[in-house]
Amino acid sequence: MLKDALGNYRGTLSDVNRIILRNQDNELAWYDRGNLKHSAGDDEGAIDDYTEALRIGLRKREELLALGNRAMALATLGRYEEAIMDCASIIDARPKNKSLLRTAHLRRAELNKRTGNAQAARLDSQAAEQLTLR
Repeated sequence: MLKDALGNYRGTLSDVNRIILRNQDNELAWYDRGNLKHSAGDDEGAIDDYTEALRIGLRKREELLALGNRAMALATLGRYEEAIMDCASIIDARPKNKSLLRTAHLRRAELNKRTGNAQAARLDSQAAEQLTLR
């Protein structure tokens, strides 16, 4: 964590790489490496690592965060339909965390705008607004 705080992603990335080499089934290491790669601008690598973490199986909270982070990386690469599916997975899970649910609706609204689906974008924006009002 100290290396992250100081912006030493390379050191942290090498640490996480060692953990993954020792234990390929360490879902949290894959998730953490996805976060590091996303922060460093390696969106393709981040997507691969989030996907592997999700395949292995994360706790629900981390699963939803990995889906949201993967959606951001996918959107950066213009892969909007896949990003929309990740947002939908978060929304369908009905998380108790209203901030997370609101963010998923807002992100999906923006993605729907980018794909020309104005009606879906409006519905997601309204859903996010309802969550804000509660």
